[in-house]
Amino acid sequence: MHAQHPDPMRERAQVVLLDGWWEHVVLPGADLDRRDLPEDGWEPVRVPFAIETRDSGVERALQPDETLVYRRRLEVPDAWAGRRLRVVLGAVDHSCQVRVGGRVVAEHVGGYLPVEAVLAPDAVAAAGPEGLELTVLVTDPTDTASIQRGKQVLTPRTIWYTATSGIWGTTWMEPLPEVAVTGLRVEPLPGLDGFRVRVDTDAAEPADCELSLVAPDGGQTVTTVRTGTWTRLPVERPQLWSPGSPALYRVRVRVGEDEVSSWAGLRTVGLTPGRGSGRRRRVLLNGEPVLVNAPLSQGYWPSSGMTPPDEDAVEHDLRVLKEMGFNAVRVHIKVESRRFYHLCDRLGLMVVQDMVSGGRPPLGIQASGVVQALGYTVPDGSRLFRQWTGRGRAVDRAQFARELAAMVRHLRCHPSVIMWVPFNEGWGQFDSRRAEAAVRRLDPTRLVDAVSGWFDQGRGDLRSRHRYVLRLRRAPRHDHRPFYLSEFGGLNLAVPGHVWDGEGLDVQFGYGFSSDAEELAEAMTSLYRDQLIPLAAHGLAACTYTQVSDVERETNGLMTYDREVTKVEPSLMARLNGELEEAFRGALPA
Repeated sequence: MHAQHPDPMRERAQVVLLDGWWEHVVLPGADLDRRDLPEDGWEPVRVPFAIETRDSGVERALQPDETLVYRRRLEVPDAWAGRRLRVVLGAVDHSCQVRVGGRVVAEHVGGYLPVEAVLAPDAVAAAGPEGLELTVLVTDPTDTASIQRGKQVLTPRTIWYTATSGIWGTTWMEPLPEVAVTGLRVEPLPGLDGFRVRVDTDAAEPADCELSLVAPDGGQTVTTVRTGTWTRLPVERPQLWSPGSPALYRVRVRVGEDEVSSWAGLRTVGLTPGRGSGRRRRVLLNGEPVLVNAPLSQGYWPSSGMTPPDEDAVEHDLRVLKEMGFNAVRVHIKVESRRFYHLCDRLGLMVVQDMVSGGRPPLGIQASGVVQALGYTVPDGSRLFRQWTGRGRAVDRAQFARELAAMVRHLRCHPSVIMWVPFNEGWGQFDSRRAEAAVRRLDPTRLVDAVSGWFDQGRGDLRSRHRYVLRLRRAPRHDHRPFYLSEFGGLNLAVPGHVWDGEGLDVQFGYGFSSDAEELAEAMTSLYRDQLIPLAAHGLAACTYTQVSDVERETNGLMTYDREVTKVEPSLMARLNGELEEAFRGALPA
């Protein structure tokens, strides 16, 4: 048994982690339905690290015309006899088929969300003393198809990174009783005086269940709610969630023999009044104006790719951001593990969450600079625009919509998540107004930055712009939406001995280089004091500095890729962020 559950938002008492050494083989031909699996040729692979990474023990690329096959034995504890078995693969890139004992138990398309299979008691019992054989077949076209892949490419360069193929999220199994909880939603009431709760199960009929709510101060409420319907749950002396006071409520539900634990926070996200106020709008957290200061996090590590080496590595990054005076983080075109978001909930970091980009980027680096300078835009609903951004096929657009909806459903339980970003810099952008509307239907409680960077369609909650190299400037006066400088900075310092795989400094990518830490500190101070902080007087509501750490050829991180060197002193960043916050507060109406 493992004490720390990989999914703290749907946690059961019994769980067995499946991470570790599995077997794998790479076969010619991309075919998930193949039955001709070999007897020989299997080699060890360490899960949950993509096979391209050093930590996987394989370190080779999966080609679009190949199939990666994993296998391992599942040893089911005797105490689980007679129960169903839930097997979860935290993330598998990109398409996969899961088999147990040769029978297909799950299929999945999309590389960033969990894959789940539930086995009936008779299937578990049929395994015998040797256990169950779990087989996972994977194919991954990477950048040869219009899939959601973020910055993954087969040939890494500049801002494009090494591909991630296969299992790269934590894997585990747990027992399920005859009737199990399948969904638990706990959402704050608009008045912040309680929650509304919905418990769903796989039973045919609704039933009563016991719900326990433990407040941050230890006070406990126990009540009975009906499954399959929403119930209001008032809270005495509400304790609100915010970056300065990340209060979390512990939630437990019991339905028959199943008991599931989760977490919830009391907080609301909104905007100040619109045009009638005569002022540019601001972001509100719990009804109070807040400057969302969210540096860009891409979530890559040198030897393990998109999988953190361990949870301590993730917590280190987030605590450094807090120490530097940031109150948020922008998760850039990636979906992190459940425990990442739970750490943000616990530590008090708001999250701006990107959808994973697909299609193709319509502009190169130089052309994008022209768009930044001119503020150029074009309608994104035409057939020509869709072809330009790699969304010409209806089947690809439909898959994007499914994955966007699945991401929102997966993450909307976290109080730290305050904003969704469907499209970034035009990559795969199409019909952004429809995408925005779809997100609002699924989650009307958060903000939507409909198109981050450019090709603005005049919708979304924010005026969102990226600005590199060029001097920072205020948003147009006619646009009263909150101004989000959603990417800027990218100041570079390549630290010898801490550059990716020891590559020469001449191959590093960035927007302006410093020769040492002192010069970087001067450049950062000038950027803040001369350009960023003055924007507070002109309606700056949110900002995203690029970026948290170096990634492969990019050396523009606040930390090196290995996180061994913090390139900007946290005390300096905290002082500059404090000055920015003071200017923001000073610009608010009395």
